[in-house]
Amino acid sequence: MDGMSKVGVVASPAPSAKALVKGLALVDLVADHSGPARLADLVAASGLTRPTAVRLLDVLCRAGVLRVDGEGRYGLGPRVAGWGHSFLRDLDLPAAAEDLMAELVEISGETCYLGVLDQNTVLYVHAAHSPHAVRPAATTGSRNPPHCTAIGKVLLSWLPEHRVDAALTPPLARRTANTLVEPDAVRAELRAVRKRGYALDDVENEEGVRCAAAPVRDHTGAVVAGMSVSAPTYRFSPDDLRRLAPDLRRVAGALSARLGYQGEMS
Repeated sequence: MDGMSKVGVVASPAPSAKALVKGLALVDLVADHSGPARLADLVAASGLTRPTAVRLLDVLCRAGVLRVDGEGRYGLGPRVAGWGHSFLRDLDLPAAAEDLMAELVEISGETCYLGVLDQNTVLYVHAAHSPHAVRPAATTGSRNPPHCTAIGKVLLSWLPEHRVDAALTPPLARRTANTLVEPDAVRAELRAVRKRGYALDDVENEEGVRCAAAPVRDHTGAVVAGMSVSAPTYRFSPDDLRRLAPDLRRVAGALSARLGYQGEMS
């Protein structure tokens, strides 16, 4: 009976675990609140009784997870900043993306790339290759110009204007007959990318290759990478690109969430 009793205790949620869940919910509410949050707001949003909320908030403040000012308004505490720093320090972008990119390859049947902007070029930091023998030439560690690649357009589209100007300094390389080489034409394309939320490369960088890319954002909302699907034109029509765009944006959004982004993808 003693053994059965112990099993029963383990199977039931411990009071401390329930308190932890409630405390974390309060931290989320404070983090999501626009500005410092008052006790009344937290009680209303959490559904907790006032005494329970006060007790949990006091524990969280003493632990440095939250802080409270002289007017009784709650904000995130210094401990959260330390956790955030550790999270960002240990973050491995390709490792975080690997299974998501494999999912995109399974959906599309084509090669998926992850790229970042480095010295005004697109640096490919990871690739999940198509099972097909014929596929795009880019590999992990290779580089391409940003103005004519889908990932590059995504990375440029949300940059400050002065950084876009630096990346579009003439002369822009003409890689194919479709390459946009006039800076103003590229800027118009970047406006279109921001509006639809993804970028297209319609045989603009590599002969016989089409590509679509979506932005990957970090915890601040900044676009830090682009995720793309690329394929030979005979397997990948412009309509195929557009049909794939929702899945591409969803998977890139899932990676953004892993990086701490909590907003809407745009």
